[in-house]
Amino acid sequence: MASYLLRRLIALLTTVFVVVSLVFVLLRLSPGSPLYTLLGYSYSEEGRAAVAARLGLDASIPEQYIRYVGRLFTGDLGSSLFSGQPVVSLVMERLPVSLELGLVAAGAWMLLGVLAGAAAALRRGSIIDGFVRVVSVVALSVPSFWLGLVCVLVFGVYVVGVFPADGYVPPGDGLGAHLSSLALPAFVLGLPAFAVVARTLRASLLEVLERDYVAFAWAIGLPRGALVRRVALRNAAVPVVTVMGLMLGMLVSGAILVENVFGVPGIGQLMVDSFRRQDYPVAVGCCLAVALLYLVTNLLVDLAQLAIDPRVREGLLR
Repeated sequence: MASYLLRRLIALLTTVFVVVSLVFVLLRLSPGSPLYTLLGYSYSEEGRAAVAARLGLDASIPEQYIRYVGRLFTGDLGSSLFSGQPVVSLVMERLPVSLELGLVAAGAWMLLGVLAGAAAALRRGSIIDGFVRVVSVVALSVPSFWLGLVCVLVFGVYVVGVFPADGYVPPGDGLGAHLSSLALPAFVLGLPAFAVVARTLRASLLEVLERDYVAFAWAIGLPRGALVRRVALRNAAVPVVTVMGLMLGMLVSGAILVENVFGVPGIGQLMVDSFRRQDYPVAVGCCLAVALLYLVTNLLVDLAQLAIDPRVREGLLR
C-alpha cells in the first residue's frame, strides 16, 4: 500500500510540474504583453524598460522559468502583476467559493443521479426508465454556457424574484440568500453529472442483476430489497464511484464558464481574468490549483475503489 501511494504521489507531482511548465511557457509565447495593459500604448522605451525590470519581464523566457521554478519549490507563487497581491492569497480567497459551488452541485445532482439510475434499472422498459434515459441524453447534449444564459434570461427578465440570475451572496449576508444565489449555478453545473451518474448506474446495475449469483440469491429466498441493497448495488458501485469521483473533480475545478456567466467570484472567474490580462503569475497559480484539485480527487477515487472492491485492491497492489 505504501509503495502504491508513493507511486501515485510521484505521478501526481510530475503531472503538476508538467502542467505548470506548459502554462508558463505558452503564456509567454502568446501574442501581447501585460505591459500594454499596465502602460497603454503611449509610453516611452525608458518607462517600459523600467517596468519590465521591476516585474522581472526583461529576462529571457528560460531565465524567467528558472527563477519561477526556484521560487515554486519554496512555496512562493509570486505576486499579481497588476494588484501586487500574493498569488497564494488570491487563489485561497477564491478557492472556497468554487469548492462550495462544486460540492453543492455534486451533492444534489449525484444523489438524484443515483436514485434515478437505480429506479431506471429496477424498472427496465417502464415509463420511468424511458424518462430517465431521455433526460440524461438532453442533459449531456445541452452546453452549460448556453443553459446558463437561458437561466439568466428567464430568471432575470421573465421570472424575477425566484432565484437571483447574477451575483453571489456571501454566507455572512444570510444563509437563505447565500444558498439562493448558488441555486442556478449549481443547477447548470451539476446537470451533466446527474446524467452521467444515472446512465452509469443503470448500465452497471442491469449487468449485475443478470449475473448468476444474483439469481442464486433470489432463488434461496432473499427479499428483493435486501438483494438490491446487499448484493446488486454493492457490486454495481465500483464504476459509479469512479465516475462520481471524476465528475466531482470536474465540478470543483471546471466551473469556469458557469462562474463567469453567473458572476460567481470563484477561481474560474479569476483564471479567466488573469488570462485576459496576461497576469502570468496568477494564471499559472490558478492552473496549479485546478490541476491539484483534479489529481487529488482522482487519487481519492482510487483509494475508495481499493476499499470497496477487493478485486481492484488485488490488481492495483500487485
